Amino acid sequence: MSDRLRQSENRTLQNMLLGDYVPELIREARERQDEIMIERFRGRRLRIADIGSGEGYHGSIFAPECELYHGFEIAPELAAMTRERWQTEGLSNARVFEGDVAAAELEDDFYDLVVCMYFTPGNFRDVSEDLSLYTDQYLDHNPVFIDIMSRYYRALRPGGDMFLTVYRDLPEAEAAQIDFYTTTGHPPVSAKGARYVATGDMFWSVRWTEQSMLSNLHDCRIGKNAVTFHELNEIAWLVEINKPA
Repeated sequence: MSDRLRQSENRTLQNMLLGDYVPELIREARERQDEIMIERFRGRRLRIADIGSGEGYHGSIFAPECELYHGFEIAPELAAMTRERWQTEGLSNARVFEGDVAAAELEDDFYDLVVCMYFTPGNFRDVSEDLSLYTDQYLDHNPVFIDIMSRYYRALRPGGDMFLTVYRDLPEAEAAQIDFYTTTGHPPVSAKGARYVATGDMFWSVRWTEQSMLSNLHDCRIGKNAVTFHELNEIAWLVEINKPA
């Protein structure tokens, strides 16, 4: 990806993540995702990896009681905000790694829990200004998603869990995406009804069917019996992946 495209995408991501406006269905899905994760994992002595850790919000929740919390964030401004936040909070066991998550150095069988939340799994792709690249075949076998998830799955210890928050491929989800991006100043340029929404400044987010998620995970050598779809609301799933012990 060129520096120009990367910087444009990062600026858009930061604007939407830190802005005040969030459509109600997206806000509801985020809140329900957090409720589930807090109920299951807060207070446990875990090693946690957060793919796309943003401004460090989830580290502030889980790091005080976990063994360690590693955030992986590509946007330099967000990574800097995270470092300052965790330092201010005295979280000596929390660390943010700045850079492309696909290039992070990971140790096999290391983490107890890997999370990729707030719809971040839908942002991974070969970045191109040519939207014809994103065919159904591409979306069902997305090489960038597969590379990233395979790497972090290998870094997950046997018996560990991975959680992904994703948009469901439904008209209500597309409408929420379009509302979110347009209202925050990033109008879409992709065709309505496509399985993704792309903005003119290179932000991109895909919606998933169960089959498209299972197809991509199969390419990561993750079988369907290890995957559970938890419905957050009508537009979102929390996808749970268990690594066999």
